[in-house]
Amino acid sequence: MVKDTLVIQNPTGLHTRPAKRVVAEAKRFVCDITIRRDEKEANLKSLLKLMKLGLSQHQSIELLCDGPDEQEALAHLKSYIQHLED
Repeated sequence: MVKDTLVIQNPTGLHTRPAKRVVAEAKRFVCDITIRRDEKEANLKSLLKLMKLGLSQHQSIELLCDGPDEQEALAHLKSYIQHLED
């Protein structure tokens, strides 16, 4: 398992449209991908579960990847989320 912390930069956070794009990117990988904010966590491959986290700009999140392509998934998703714009 690999993990890393990042801060949401998108001005509108991860509302429906950008969250849908993040989920689509996560589904490209085989590994299990979890996103965590404080004590709450969600499967990053589920739009509904991601939306329940209510992620806003400047919130710190943790990405956890576990599986055969975990390193690639973590690097790609971290960069993707940090550069995400509406």
